[in-house]
Amino acid sequence: MKLKTILLVAGGAAACAITGGLAAPVIGGVIGSTFMGLSGAAATSAGLAALGGGSLAAGGAGMAGGATLITAVAGGVGALGTAGASAIVSGKKAEADLEEAQNELYELQKSEKVKQTVIISLQKDLDEVKRELERERKSVDASEERIAELEEQIQVIMQTIKQERARLDA
Repeated sequence: MKLKTILLVAGGAAACAITGGLAAPVIGGVIGSTFMGLSGAAATSAGLAALGGGSLAAGGAGMAGGATLITAVAGGVGALGTAGASAIVSGKKAEADLEEAQNELYELQKSEKVKQTVIISLQKDLDEVKRELERERKSVDASEERIAELEEQIQVIMQTIKQERARLDA
């Protein structure tokens, strides 16, 4: 590629990355309100964290990861768009460059679908673990009640023995 084309592609990528970075809170807010039913700062935070693969505490990249993802995708789209336009202008090589850009975009979309599938799977796992925890809590509560009953029976038996010994000694 010529230096002029390289500079044009880099400029387009940089412009889109900056725009994507500035738009990240808006995109996070839309995701948080549309898909999570939240509003305001909570929607923005939750939406960006979801795009980042979850909160830092849950092992994801958090809000920063979501903002980085949006910025990276915007920069990639800008680079791909500018590269495609340069390729068309350059003539013979235009078709090959555009096909390569389309393949990269397809791979990005495929990667996003994989991330969404993983998030859905993890949510199902989380729900199952929560149900198992609740079952265990109920089991522990039942065990604690049974222990209390047995302790009460022991106290009654010990009191009865004490009374019978006192009666025999008398």
